[in-house]
Amino acid sequence: MIKFLLDANLSPISSRFLNQRGYHSKSITEEGLGYLEDIEIIKLAKKEKRIIITFDLDFGEIYHQKESSSTGIIVLRLENQTPESVNFVLKQFLDKNLKKLIQNQKSLIVIKKGNTRFVK
Repeated sequence: MIKFLLDANLSPISSRFLNQRGYHSKSITEEGLGYLEDIEIIKLAKKEKRIIITFDLDFGEIYHQKESSSTGIIVLRLENQTPESVNFVLKQFLDKNLKKLIQNQKSLIVIKKGNTRFVK
């Protein structure tokens, strides 16, 4: 089962949406961990074998500099960051790319409107 960890900059509504779709998702905010630094979030994701979902571009930099292939990170680059928009984009991504995601769980994935890029 794919497990996700939603960064504090995403609404817990999106975590609940993923759980309703059969994934195991935790929200940093709902867990009361909004104070964690990015590197601590990565450590938590590695420990719990979760893929981080975030708007924070710094995670892409950390992935390239220190964490390449140690944990998966999905960076959402969306103009509309409402929970409804995020949920729509995640649903589309997972419906189209679930098999590829399962095979590349420790990749950096950048999702823009109409474009998804897997970086290994």
